[in-house]
Amino acid sequence: MSASTSSGQTISLNMNNADIKNVLKTIEREGSFRFLFNSDLKDIKKKVNVAANNQTIAEVLNGMFTGTNLTYKLLNNNLVVVLSTNESENKSIRVTGKVTGENGEALAGASILEKGTSKGVSTDNTGNFTITVDNEATLVIRSLGYETQEVKVSNRSVVDIKMTVAIKTMDEVVVIGYGIASKRDLTGSIVKVAGKDVADKPNTNPVASLQGKVAGLSIVNNGTPGASPDIRIRGTISIGSVRPLYVVDGVFNDNIDYINPNDIESIEILKDPSSLAIFGVRGAAGVIAVTTKRAKAGQMIINFNTAFGTKKLVDKISLADAAQFKTLYEEEKLNIGAVSPFDYSKWNANTDWIDAVTRKGMFNTNNLSIASSTDKNKFNMGIGFTTDEGIIRHEKLEKIQLSINDEVKLSKNLKVGFNFNTVRQVNPYNATYILDQARKVIPIVSSDVKGIRAKNPYGLDSFTQNLYYDLPSIQNSGVVNPLIQLENEWNKTKSIEYRSVGSVFGEVNFLHDFNFKATIYADISTVNTRQY
Repeated sequence: MSASTSSGQTISLNMNNADIKNVLKTIEREGSFRFLFNSDLKDIKKKVNVAANNQTIAEVLNGMFTGTNLTYKLLNNNLVVVLSTNESENKSIRVTGKVTGENGEALAGASILEKGTSKGVSTDNTGNFTITVDNEATLVIRSLGYETQEVKVSNRSVVDIKMTVAIKTMDEVVVIGYGIASKRDLTGSIVKVAGKDVADKPNTNPVASLQGKVAGLSIVNNGTPGASPDIRIRGTISIGSVRPLYVVDGVFNDNIDYINPNDIESIEILKDPSSLAIFGVRGAAGVIAVTTKRAKAGQMIINFNTAFGTKKLVDKISLADAAQFKTLYEEEKLNIGAVSPFDYSKWNANTDWIDAVTRKGMFNTNNLSIASSTDKNKFNMGIGFTTDEGIIRHEKLEKIQLSINDEVKLSKNLKVGFNFNTVRQVNPYNATYILDQARKVIPIVSSDVKGIRAKNPYGLDSFTQNLYYDLPSIQNSGVVNPLIQLENEWNKTKSIEYRSVGSVFGEVNFLHDFNFKATIYADISTVNTRQY
């Protein structure tokens, strides 16, 4: 094996029973040479003895690679690329596939890694993936709530993976609606998420914080600040509704937007039809049970936390600029036999309409909690203030939340208490349609909002102007200037929502392990809307 080199440097090195990979790293560390190689090469970890005294890099490598399937190329700037003489080791293959659960449901967000490397991808919303790897590579597949799997590519271009649900803490005792059982004996699926994992994510809705944390739970946010996400548990539905049932401290709720994520102790998700046995037909689409925080015995704790973040539009649609649009439009005219060129003298702008109506949104939340406990009384209070700006200009949510709960032990067998939550929410301008409007507008039109006059409602001095009057043949008549519409309408409607949810309970313990609890519950909400 031979190679030529233009380098006049010499190497002196003495290493015994060292693998080739470490020898290369030693030469790189002590000299000016840099080595590039794949750690998965078959002979890169082969043990060798090196005794070099003022030898060139070519002499050292030729001697070290004798009897192996390794060769090398010396490039400029002392860069050495180590290769395999076995062609199959140097071949890469493009692998596509789909990751599914035990019941065939697509698993979004599963990670696909080439073992021994840092190369990896994630599955899309339909569970599909594409990755380029060595043709004999091993893929490592991971998804939350499922066992990690390793699959050999074996020169296949299509690799589909079916994941197995992870079985953990099987001896833990679980209290269910119809008794007490070990997790090992349960056929149903129950997942518990700690409150700190919910509060760690900056979301105004506590359920939105579960995204990516529970296998089989699909959460889709529409992007509007404060909007309730679309939730599916294993894709199931119930009569008249596709929403899961919410149970907060034992009380049924239609939604839990009023709860501050910082006030949650834990969330349990019941994901299969066995929840029907506990909650009836309302639980057919699954159940999300929320336990709020209570004061710990013998402690007084004051806690304050704040979080700040930003958000921006991702996966922005690629649109034609002014020059590209003019070229395409002229080509269209030629294709339909129109020979007269279009006059662009009035239409020389180059507007990116999506950039014109979007921005980088800011998020800020502040929470203060006070908890105090004695042998007879447990008191907890939390206050939260949140501002959430959307990616559409002028979208802004303001939310103030207060929660109080108290529990008093009147005797050994009797205790009473109450829970109270209230929220004041200034709803954002509903601009969900603005992006769709911006997508339709041609780039040669200016986004300037000056010179626009409102029509007089009494018919005097009226003036209306069709922004696209001179372009009827290339712009749909239903298209409007989204920026003008946004600037003219965002502050004309103001909506403030108030909601108060409270319950009073009494609990009696008698006989042996028998509790009787009575609860009175009220949920009152109002929305004040002013439109100009």
